[in-house]
Amino acid sequence: MKQPLHVLHIEDSAEDCALIERLLSRDGMACEISRVETHRQVFDALQNDSIDIVLSDYKLPGFSGAQALEITQALRPEIPFVFVSGTIGEETAIQSLRCGATDYVLKSNLSRLAPTIRHALAEAEERMLRRQLRHRFHEVERLEAIGTLAHGIAHEFNNILTIILGHASLIDANCRQPELVLERAQTIMEAGQRGATVVEQLMAFARTSDGPTKPIDLNHFIQDKLDRLKGKLPPQVELAFVPADNLPPIMADAPKLDLMLMNLVANSVEAMPDGGTITLLTDLASGKGTPDLPPKLNSVNYVCLMVADSGKGMDTATKGHVFEPFYTTKEQGQSSGMGLPVVYGLMHAHHGYIDIASEPGEGTTISLFFPVTPTVATKAPPLTLGPDPSLRGSETILVVEDEPEVGSFLETILESYGYHVLLAHEYEEALKLFHEHYGQVELVFSDIGLPKVDGISLCAKLRTLKADLPIILASGYSPKKFQARMEDLDAGAFLAKPYHTHHILQSVRKVLDNSKVPAPSL
Repeated sequence: MKQPLHVLHIEDSAEDCALIERLLSRDGMACEISRVETHRQVFDALQNDSIDIVLSDYKLPGFSGAQALEITQALRPEIPFVFVSGTIGEETAIQSLRCGATDYVLKSNLSRLAPTIRHALAEAEERMLRRQLRHRFHEVERLEAIGTLAHGIAHEFNNILTIILGHASLIDANCRQPELVLERAQTIMEAGQRGATVVEQLMAFARTSDGPTKPIDLNHFIQDKLDRLKGKLPPQVELAFVPADNLPPIMADAPKLDLMLMNLVANSVEAMPDGGTITLLTDLASGKGTPDLPPKLNSVNYVCLMVADSGKGMDTATKGHVFEPFYTTKEQGQSSGMGLPVVYGLMHAHHGYIDIASEPGEGTTISLFFPVTPTVATKAPPLTLGPDPSLRGSETILVVEDEPEVGSFLETILESYGYHVLLAHEYEEALKLFHEHYGQVELVFSDIGLPKVDGISLCAKLRTLKADLPIILASGYSPKKFQARMEDLDAGAFLAKPYHTHHILQSVRKVLDNSKVPAPSL
């Protein structure tokens, strides 16, 4: 049995509503009509998921059909909306269609109502089917992208793990030959660094790797890198730089800008196996005069960096995939497929945009658009200290790390530099050790991702017991994830995993020394 049509009728005349119900019934349309006439009633009625169509008079006491259309568009834009009015003029009707109404019928010509409703419902069903198809298509695309990403990560890390596990076994076999042990250990360290680079690239693609920005003159930045870039090029590839005059500075993270430039040049080299020319160009582009920029990018001007190559170019299908992680057209082992996705993610982190122009046989030009923002005073970067005997110490440090191997590594490093280490693996154990050694603990070094209770909550608890307790936090996640909570805690330092021995010792010494500086007298 066919379900009745659920109609929301916005109408102050009960007689007109009853007339429309009779006309529709006579035309073979079984209806259940709910009549409402106030703003509140319309809002409440639209919460009902069973509504199939909205009919509305244009003029209502204390309310209007235009307002009803606005509410419907906001709450249920998928529902057809038809004006049924005796007062709506042609100009007003056309304007209502532009605002989202499906159609309109004059009360003096209600014979059009049933065909209009049928047509509106058919169009709504067609739109729904198109939405479902688009959703399924995007879902398939999303799953394919996830599959490509998962296979790429698995391939890369399986290679890295094979190197680490294989050379670790060789260390055991060569334990009586120190020079071979050192060689194997160096290979393991390089493989570990390779894994850290892959993680950094993935975080860059996900736009979670934001570093400090400062005003940068793009022309000077590129000029300073030219010799290094040329030194990495094969003999058959030439590099040229064409700078624009009087470019304003951009706000950028210098290491990430360097990474983008290196990746773009490397991508161009791969596109020219037989050699060619790479040209770096800078320019000032107007946001209004650059039609390809997304609407959300609304800076008045953009500094544009273009990297153009004379390579083989690419077709439309390939261009549609180049920003997907681990997607590559190169032979296996020739490219990781992470170069352009990293640039894509880092440009979003810089609130900019990346565009690509390429045709088969005509080379490729990749354009980076950096928004021009007023320069602001920035803090001077912290001094980077070299190896220093003063990194040694004798203080007691509570280290909290749930990974036993990482905890053992920290304990070994710190104790080898003279520190006394209390090692805990979770919240309760850390509290117990802190209470037992309350007078001795001078620093807490805690991972954030602890089981049950995280490291920030642990340190906040310890601060209630010892208000001036120095704290260092560490995590394998981006600090953005915890930024607000870390600021509230006022930790002395944050270390991103994987951390290096010198960074650990440097941070520990600096935080301890800062904690011993007497507060200025008022």
